[in-house]
Amino acid sequence: MLVAPTYQVADCYLMANTKLIPYWITVREIQEPNKPWDQTQLQRHESDFPRNNLADYFHEFLLEYAAEDEVYVDKTDEKTFTVQEPIRRDGNTIEGRLKSGEYGQNADFWDIDKHERIEDARQENHAEEIPYYFLFHIPDHDRSQALLILSTYKRKGVKTVFEDVFIKGTRRKDIGDAYIEIEPHYSDKVLEEINDADSIASIRFRGKDLIPARDQYADRNSVERTGKEISGVMDVGTELKLTPQGNQSAFREFVKSLLPGEENPHFEYGRLHSEDFDTANVTVVEGESQLTFSLWEEQIQMRMDVDPDEYDLDIYGGYPTPYSLGCVARQLANDLMGDFDSDIPTESLIPRPVGIPDEEEVQAPPVDD
Repeated sequence: MLVAPTYQVADCYLMANTKLIPYWITVREIQEPNKPWDQTQLQRHESDFPRNNLADYFHEFLLEYAAEDEVYVDKTDEKTFTVQEPIRRDGNTIEGRLKSGEYGQNADFWDIDKHERIEDARQENHAEEIPYYFLFHIPDHDRSQALLILSTYKRKGVKTVFEDVFIKGTRRKDIGDAYIEIEPHYSDKVLEEINDADSIASIRFRGKDLIPARDQYADRNSVERTGKEISGVMDVGTELKLTPQGNQSAFREFVKSLLPGEENPHFEYGRLHSEDFDTANVTVVEGESQLTFSLWEEQIQMRMDVDPDEYDLDIYGGYPTPYSLGCVARQLANDLMGDFDSDIPTESLIPRPVGIPDEEEVQAPPVDD
């Protein structure tokens, strides 16, 4: 018999600011979607492709946009794109940082330390550029697809503008009949993903709830009473997190019972109902990595929530350093690759001081093929 899991309810959404999103890059003839090419022998399939190895092609692209003034400006979506040095390569593995920012609006800056406002500190022609870590790797056995891992920050990412620059003709390089495609690491077999996972870490529900307005301020002693009680209701975000609490087998069965069309006699626990929530995300353990995906969508795109404390990230300026994030991304890559592919070292190629301007950045020469 399934024991009801323990749960925690929060009035706000608690999530890691940084996520790692895995994608797969394939190259093929445009009319043959099911026949991806060996990415280290591209010119065998298309003699006009500029480089025989996709890693060489990708590296050349990075070097082009790492130049001082090479910034792509997307005037439609008002975004910029560039590549931030250093770029590090070891064979068919490349690491670095992409930078992208949005422009188009003036903004004031508020200094929380000096307690003062700097009006119009950002002009509408200023892009607030954010660094995004990336890892590119062609597996040594299955070379029909390259793994690309991109970081995101809060709700911001770089994939769309990167894809525009890398694929959609902005480089003006003839690649013949080759067709490059970047697809998320996803599956439409949710049940299979749950069954094959090493373990189930948690499931997190999110939704909205109406609570009496006075409850929002019940624990605030500083609220001044004006003679009228705070009345009405407020629409607030709610979160429910369930964990196995040592009963992994029962918890796995519980999670499977939440899939659409499945009977779930156990969820009415603590007077909570599945219809009270908009989303349900399950986190599964694969090797050393934890991947999160939705239970209630037809196609599930996997992501990795990177908690700074859990993964011992070094933070500077609000962002993880590329070295510490790179170590996590490399382990994720090993967990996603096929059983016959060799693991890559889990220590990042990017020197540890990079991303911390107060320390001297070590500029070791890149290692090429």
